Amino acid sequence: MKHHLSSLLFVLSVLYIAKQSGCYKILAIVPSPSYSHQIPYRRLWLELHKRGHEVVLATADPIPNIKSPNFTQIDISQSYGIIKKLDYVQMRFEGKRWLDIVEEKLLSVTKVFAETVLNSTELRELYAPESNATFDVYLTEVLYAPATYAFAHRFNVPIIGLSSVGLIAFNEHALGGLVLPSHEYTWEMEDNTGTNLPFLKRLRNFVNMWYNIYHYYHVLIPNQQKLAEKYFGPLPPMLDVLKNVSLLFINQADVMIAARPKLSNIITYTSSHIEKKLTPLHKNLQAFLDGATNGFIYFSLGSNARSASLPLEIRRVFCDVFAKLPYRVVWKFEEDFPGKPDNVYIGKWFPQQTILAHPNIKLFIYQGGLQSSEETVYYGVPVLGFAIFADQDYQVARMEALGMGKYLEITTLKRDELENAITELITNKKYKERILYIRNVVQDTPLDPVENLAWWTEYVIRTKGAPHLRSSLAFQPWYQRYDMDIVVFLTITIFLIASITFYLISKIVVYIHKKMKSTEKQKTS
Repeated sequence: MKHHLSSLLFVLSVLYIAKQSGCYKILAIVPSPSYSHQIPYRRLWLELHKRGHEVVLATADPIPNIKSPNFTQIDISQSYGIIKKLDYVQMRFEGKRWLDIVEEKLLSVTKVFAETVLNSTELRELYAPESNATFDVYLTEVLYAPATYAFAHRFNVPIIGLSSVGLIAFNEHALGGLVLPSHEYTWEMEDNTGTNLPFLKRLRNFVNMWYNIYHYYHVLIPNQQKLAEKYFGPLPPMLDVLKNVSLLFINQADVMIAARPKLSNIITYTSSHIEKKLTPLHKNLQAFLDGATNGFIYFSLGSNARSASLPLEIRRVFCDVFAKLPYRVVWKFEEDFPGKPDNVYIGKWFPQQTILAHPNIKLFIYQGGLQSSEETVYYGVPVLGFAIFADQDYQVARMEALGMGKYLEITTLKRDELENAITELITNKKYKERILYIRNVVQDTPLDPVENLAWWTEYVIRTKGAPHLRSSLAFQPWYQRYDMDIVVFLTITIFLIASITFYLISKIVVYIHKKMKSTEKQKTS
């Protein structure tokens, strides 16, 4: 009996040690104070914790009701103050392009995001020179705050990059990927992309994109380097740290993006934030939706753009059209709205997924946010899109290209085009059928997306950064990467050969011409 008991204890001890050896310490920081930038990763943090790993998460939107010694949340939501000062709707109506917004406003704003992280009391204690804290991997957003990559150097750990807006062109270039200024995937060019574009439009895209990338290399990176060294002291170039990113977790469904070559260390996923248990509706709203015998429309511009910022004449266009429709309308509107039609229900916030899941819904009018696109596909609701900023032009254009909705420009909206678009989307069954088909394609996967991300996270740790997945092009000069020196050499060589050949031919022609003239003179004389 004693022998069996000691054997059992030995086995349990071995299993315990094995379990402990497979438990990793994970640091995760998502600097952007935007719910749509935070929510796509929540299930991943919970899944990593569920697997027994210790998670330290710095987030602007802490997960409620987490009480575990192995899950530490650091609140960096104070940076919400500066982002709320940006009026993206007004910028849209002023005709501001995204690259201009980034250069004029967002680069200085994202510096505040980065400093909020670096100056956090809890994080400063964590990365202080005398701190004994250790980690096995660092997950962080790769957008416009490269100063935060310094944590990877401080703890000597591999980086996994996160993005909920695809991969911006600067990061694509820095990591050795292709930069295609006029390709549909390049959302930073907004509505200027497409196939078979005219030469001048492609030329403008080329100049604007490469100027933007040059600006990042020579302004953004040096400024962020100084910011990081202000807190960490001397550091290797943050650009080199970025180039050594092990994996990229990109929030996008492959079926919903324009196909193009992508880096081998990119792992895509989608719809990780879809709720398994829907938030109940307020009883008044529930009654309003249940009583919509002809169906209802849901209208929201998301969490970063405000319907209340729409110009009065555009609001009136929506109101006039809504009043004529036989459908009820739920409109996320952030202020009091005197004079709204009787069939319109307004509120500052709604549980969007619960509304999209309601059986009476007919149409979703939205701004083209990625998470909203994922939700509307999941619940099978056609869309009418009005892009406001960032990747929203691309998202709405893709929804239209895939046959799941229509795209209208909100700054020039007319009553008849709005009414016609709504009527077409609700009465023509092809939009509903198409979105249900795309939903089936999205969900046709052998793996749970979040469990797959968790596995890859552990894989990066086990393989000491998975260096075999990184593109070696990231460390080549730009002119070698695209063989531009060879192109220039061949161009000059061909030009010289052509010039010399033309010169010799002209000399021969002139010589022959002179010879013939002198022969003719001799004959006449």
